Amino acid sequence: MRVVAFALIAALAATGCQRGTPADVTPPAPQTASADATGAGTTASDTHTVADVASPAPAPPPAPGVSLALVSAVDEYEIAAIEQARDRKLGAATHEYAQMLYREHRENLAQSRELMSEGKPVEPEMTAEVHGLVGRNKESLEALAKTPAADYERAWLQAMVEGHTEALAMLDTRLIPAAKDDRLRNFLNNTRDHLAMHLERGRALLDASKIH
Repeated sequence: MRVVAFALIAALAATGCQRGTPADVTPPAPQTASADATGAGTTASDTHTVADVASPAPAPPPAPGVSLALVSAVDEYEIAAIEQARDRKLGAATHEYAQMLYREHRENLAQSRELMSEGKPVEPEMTAEVHGLVGRNKESLEALAKTPAADYERAWLQAMVEGHTEALAMLDTRLIPAAKDDRLRNFLNNTRDHLAMHLERGRALLDASKIH
């Protein structure tokens, strides 16, 4: 019996030595925590790099004729808005402001039509951007025309503030930086100076109208 017992002990010892991990077996790679709320993990198809997403192409710098057409569209809108306001009752300060806008925008429009570049007149160039601005201006005028008389003056001043704000942003970000010709750049800078003054005055009148 002792011989059998010793044989069993030897067999069990030999078996225990074989339970270790073989030296030539690589342990499995650790699993990364799932970034997915479902716990399913992130697959290769779920990951994107900056190169995978195409950035929108920047708008090309406007040609002189496009810049001129955009400025003319602003002048024509302001003139039309003032002509519309003549049939409405405006306070004395707003009426004076409207007269100033009418005079200066008409002068600016006349100067734009006489603008020369490299010895040649600059012809306005109608593009999709120009047509878009003209269309938005038309919608603004139509909305103003439907405004009740009691609310018209404040709505008109608000439209003047918004229009001049957008025009200044357009000049600062696109038109003036793109102007290579000295005469065109000077014209745009002078236009900007007038628009900035118009905006400041319009904001003051709008703020005053909210007090009353």
